[in-house]
Amino acid sequence: MSMLRNCLLLFSLFSLAACQSTTAADDILTNRQTLRLTIPHEIWRLDASLAVDANETLILNQVAEGLMRLDQNNRPIPALAEKVNVSADQTVYTFQLRNAVWQDGEPVTAYDFARAWKRTLHPKTDSPNAYLFYPIVNAQNYHRGEVSADKVGITVVNEETLQVRLSQPTRNFLTLLALTPFLPQRDSFTQPPSTNRSTLLNLKHNGPFVILDVSADGTIVLKKNELYWDQEQVKLDYIIFYVSNHPTRTINLYNADKIDITRIAREFAQAYANTPEFHSIQLWTTQYIRFNSKNSFFQNEKIRQAISLAIDREQLVSVLKSQAQPAGGLIPPSVKGFRSAFREEAPLPPDKANSGQARTLLQEGMQELRISQPPSALVMLSYEDDRMQLAVELKKQLKQALDLNLLLNTTSRAEKYRLEKRGEFDLTLSDWATTYPDAYTLLDTFTSDHPANTGGYKDKPYDETLKRAAHSPQVQKQVKYLAQAEKFLIEKDHAAIPLYYVNDTILIKQRVKGHVHHPFGAPYSFKWTYIEEP
Repeated sequence: MSMLRNCLLLFSLFSLAACQSTTAADDILTNRQTLRLTIPHEIWRLDASLAVDANETLILNQVAEGLMRLDQNNRPIPALAEKVNVSADQTVYTFQLRNAVWQDGEPVTAYDFARAWKRTLHPKTDSPNAYLFYPIVNAQNYHRGEVSADKVGITVVNEETLQVRLSQPTRNFLTLLALTPFLPQRDSFTQPPSTNRSTLLNLKHNGPFVILDVSADGTIVLKKNELYWDQEQVKLDYIIFYVSNHPTRTINLYNADKIDITRIAREFAQAYANTPEFHSIQLWTTQYIRFNSKNSFFQNEKIRQAISLAIDREQLVSVLKSQAQPAGGLIPPSVKGFRSAFREEAPLPPDKANSGQARTLLQEGMQELRISQPPSALVMLSYEDDRMQLAVELKKQLKQALDLNLLLNTTSRAEKYRLEKRGEFDLTLSDWATTYPDAYTLLDTFTSDHPANTGGYKDKPYDETLKRAAHSPQVQKQVKYLAQAEKFLIEKDHAAIPLYYVNDTILIKQRVKGHVHHPFGAPYSFKWTYIEEP
């Protein structure tokens, strides 16, 4: 496929004509059932145990499949699990696997699931996704190195049957199983893969599509998997993911009809907002600021509150031009509560900018700390995407209102995560998303022992309130406890500073049908997508 590889590279340089003599590339590019879109950066690793990047999970969701899959309405439906039996006390799940194979024809077995899940939980894997498995008996203990793998409640009854035992009934457990960390893995995949293109080509998958080729510039070509158990539902023949992180170039590709789907940068959103190709969905994601609690400056509650009151969220949203909504809490309005939206049942309006009150609180906080001046510089971690402007605006606002000097460390998501784990920051921009449709997943990240609690926040009453929410069998009581916990975290302790609820704005050609956009988990599913014939 070297010619195809060269063609795709030339495509990225806008030299499509040079590809016309390449039969394989021509077949793909002219095929009516070829879907074309962009990803913002190269992907050289597809590892369900380690994946945290949305684009990595996007690819995994097309080429791999677990026991369950999210359908067009974001509900978990049986995938490789042909039958699911749940015990009367809702703590034992028994999955009967359907007759499915990997792309090389080898059967997918219960061992592939058990091996993959325990690999994710193994302490040496250092998986950021391990906490998702904690509802399983002894999963957390194994991840901490306190028990052996055979004590974990994951049992292979036989090659076609997997049994999972939970410590207690867990709402939305089947939805959890539709997420990429719960994918099966092959026997040979026991260590994190090296980050190069040959690794991607050698991987074996079992989903609706398989990897056909990866070009030198990172372009990924997927092909319909003819051995996929439900391949009759798959209409697309190919999917091409071009790499482009330049807003103007990407929108030009879309307008030139070279791609079919694209996220639209904030500077172009207004121009397309009233067109039938414009789509906006509120993700179950909130952008907020997290503090490093080891920094004594941020151990003072008044100083944290001062920062919240110094921020003009309306101005932030205006700068972003992304149709985002200023946030008062961590739980987005689209997340369900008991009978209606969580935000309707537990209102938490955003702080209004008040620089005068902010300066007063800052001075009171510094007096309590017995210091006369704030630190000369505070390091804030941010992202190397279109949120760079967000970090710049925050730096500007905090300088003007409180004379705080932020040093921006803008880096990749993976490097940002490593810096957070090492505590090499004072503040960090975070965009934690609900992993599955439950408000608990956003608040849980501030409990004392949560692996994503990189700021080291600790409050025992808060932890206990979250435990009561998790252990309550009644949804109404769960929502009540969660509302109490969030109100304390944000209004009383100011342990996090919500900024805005995230919207995903995209353009989709009208000929593209059956496109599924998920507000949590992997962003898209293309299993049911097709191109409407003219």
